[in-house]
Amino acid sequence: MIKTVPIGTIAVAAACALLAACTSYSAPIPAVQTILPGPTPEEVANYATARMQYRSGLATGNGDVVAKANETFRQISREIFSRQDPKLFEAEVLCERYRVARPAATDRSVPTLIEPRCQNIEWRYNEATNAIRRDLEARIADADFATIAQAGAAHP
Repeated sequence: MIKTVPIGTIAVAAACALLAACTSYSAPIPAVQTILPGPTPEEVANYATARMQYRSGLATGNGDVVAKANETFRQISREIFSRQDPKLFEAEVLCERYRVARPAATDRSVPTLIEPRCQNIEWRYNEATNAIRRDLEARIADADFATIAQAGAAHP
């Protein structure tokens, strides 16, 4: 004879088994590493690589390489900016969405209420990302000079 067990009993037993399995396994919780607002060493290295590719593309006339390097410059400075000023970054993203989503049929000679604010945000964003790029260029130049100085000191 087959004995039936009430569904409630099975559900309670399953929950207890799941709870026991979860408590017996205690995986270490990975530490969250905070990224500082400035560039990471990886970003500086990627920027330096893109700068090399940019110059190579200009020298060889390869517009695709130049365009790819320019996009890398834009992405790295954008990422750094997003950490430095998250609120202004979010506003810039919203303004980008607004510009893309604006219907083509709209009379563009008549500004909407949001456009003057977006123009100000875009100006501030451009100024900030240009400053980030100048900082990256200075860091790379300093590292290059340090490498040259070390090599010169090793061979008088």
